[in-house]
Amino acid sequence: MPLVTIEVADTVPVEKRHAYGEAVNAGLVEGLGMDAEDRFQVIHPLPADHIIADPHYLGGDRRDVVYIRILMVKMYDAATKVKAFDAIARNLEAEGVRPDDVFIAITENTLDDWYPGARGVR
Repeated sequence: MPLVTIEVADTVPVEKRHAYGEAVNAGLVEGLGMDAEDRFQVIHPLPADHIIADPHYLGGDRRDVVYIRILMVKMYDAATKVKAFDAIARNLEAEGVRPDDVFIAITENTLDDWYPGARGVR
């Protein structure tokens, strides 16, 4: 049950923000093998001048960065996470986001750290 936060410039239209959410979810389904319905996302549109990324750090060519934070249970190896990163970036590229503008960070914890609602099964 990943919790995904997407931060994007407020100049990105609402429909495109939702498409980014779909692209990230599809990347997690493909890369991690999770259920498509296991979707929990928060999309934060921010003033463009509040999104700061060095344009050339690590040899990049960043222009319109989309930040993606994924909080999830620690259960995937590094190779599986790389597959998810690649799938997310590829899906976002199909929505017009340049690969250099995708920035993903995963934070992991345990099942004991989650409360999935009163009816959720842990």
